[in-house]
Amino acid sequence: MPRPPSPADALFHQFRPLADSIARGFHLRGYRLIELEDCRQVARMALWLACSRIEDPISAPAFLSRCIRGALLHHARDLGRTIRVPRREQEKPGAKHPWVLTSLNAPLASGEGTLLDLVADEAPQAEPLSAEVQELEQLLDQLPARQALVIRLRHLQGLGCREVADQLGISRTSVSRVEHQALGRLRQELRA
Repeated sequence: MPRPPSPADALFHQFRPLADSIARGFHLRGYRLIELEDCRQVARMALWLACSRIEDPISAPAFLSRCIRGALLHHARDLGRTIRVPRREQEKPGAKHPWVLTSLNAPLASGEGTLLDLVADEAPQAEPLSAEVQELEQLLDQLPARQALVIRLRHLQGLGCREVADQLGISRTSVSRVEHQALGRLRQELRA
C-alpha cells in the first residue's frame, strides 16, 4: 500500500527544477570537471535531505539553494577530478589509467618494498626562524593563548578555517572571530 505524500515530498517535487538548475550552472561554471549527471544527483540528494528540515515554507528557496550549493562544493572538493576523464573511460573494467591516484603504501612492481620506502629516510633539518618570524612569535606571546594559537595555525602553518575549527573543536565562525580579535590586538601592539 503506497504511503501518502508528506510535506517534504511535495517540497522535493516543487523544488526539483531549482536543484537541476543549480547543478547545471555548477557543471558549466566548474569547467565541466564533474559530470552533469553527477552534479544533478548530488543536488537532488541535498534537496531531499534539506526538504525534511524545512520549518518555514517562505524561506525554503533560499535555504534549499544554500544546502544544494554547499553539497555541490563539498562533492567537487572531495571527489572532483582535476583531469576530466570521460565516464566511459572511467568505467571500463580492468583498465589501468595513469590518472588514478596510488597509495604510498602500494607495493612496487618489482616487489621490493613500497613507494613510501623510496622517500628519503632523512628528515629535513629545521631552518632557523627568520627575524620577522621571531618578532611575530614575541608579539603572539603577548596575546591570550587561544588567539595566539589561532594565528599560529592559520598564518604560520597555513591551515584553513575549517581545519583550525576541527583541531580546536569550535565552529568556523568562532575561528574567524578569534582571528579578527587577535589581528586587531596585534595591530594595536604594532602601533604602540
